[in-house]
Amino acid sequence: MIIIIASTRVPKINGVKRAVEKISSHFGIDRTSISYTSVEAHSGVSDTPKSIDELMRGAQQRAQFVFRENGTEKVLSIGVEGGLFKSGEKIFLQSWACVFNGVQFFFGSSGSIELPAELGNTVMNDGIDLGVAIDQFAEEVDVRSKQGTFGILTRDLITREDSFETAVIFALTPVFNDTIY
Repeated sequence: MIIIIASTRVPKINGVKRAVEKISSHFGIDRTSISYTSVEAHSGVSDTPKSIDELMRGAQQRAQFVFRENGTEKVLSIGVEGGLFKSGEKIFLQSWACVFNGVQFFFGSSGSIELPAELGNTVMNDGIDLGVAIDQFAEEVDVRSKQGTFGILTRDLITREDSFETAVIFALTPVFNDTIY
């Protein structure tokens, strides 16, 4: 099986690999039969998506963009997207994943965490990218390439990588548990 990861960012790659290894082991797939490729893919959405629809669309477009058939070998492309959504006056961070097998799209999401109002408003209302805003908020550099906003807010209890892992597990479930789906 070939897994094409629609990103070259380390937290996304590692989150996808951890998810694939965990779910394949659970469903009795030999992990040594799985190979990985990562490819830069544009989402076609905002740098920081601001709705669940936009998050899903970004993950789907990434997965579709990088998909390539490979003879008779099973190929899955996986796009992941992190961003915000609003519910009432609250602003939340969530990650989404889309798995594409060349025919169907399968989606999954992480849990979500409420952002501190100052951080959420900076991104949602002032139009500042979350990557820039979290660096300023945390007084750190390149947070998104490390623990991410999830890690800053939870003191690394849940990291950006963890959020992508969860989203990918949920998106892969219909593929691996196809007797139910």
